[in-house]
Amino acid sequence: DMALAATFAGAGFGNAGVHIPHANAYPIAGRVKDFHPADYPGEEPLVPHGMSVSLTAPEAFRFTFDAAPQRHLAAARLLAGDSEKDYGTVADEELLPTVLIDLMRDIGIPNGCGAVGYGSGDIPDLVTGAIQQQRLLATAPKPVTEDALAGIFERSLALW
Repeated sequence: DMALAATFAGAGFGNAGVHIPHANAYPIAGRVKDFHPADYPGEEPLVPHGMSVSLTAPEAFRFTFDAAPQRHLAAARLLAGDSEKDYGTVADEELLPTVLIDLMRDIGIPNGCGAVGYGSGDIPDLVTGAIQQQRLLATAPKPVTEDALAGIFERSLALW
């Protein structure tokens, strides 16, 4: 079942495209200093891929909202599912980030890049690593600059 789920996920990523959160995930995971997630074997520092993708996703989607509002709203509704939380008072541009943060908190994802060991001084290196992922950044719904990435990383140091 897990192999089938992974296959479906891969087909979805390949057809839908992934962008800023995945580009940011590479330097987050690749430059990890001493974070080690609970319940993972081994002692070496590690930020798992799904976790590293999620750490900047809320801010990345705040950045891209104006380029495709309806797609962001549709994604938020799908992720919220049959949640008991009332999202009716959340502004459109905040809906997807809010739903993502609620999901992250629910499943125990760390509170942003700061919670896995990064600080403001690390942002230039994280930007350098992310900007090199042009195959991913090129699929974003709007142009992504180094300054935009720096802002996303800065605002992702703590998400809640």
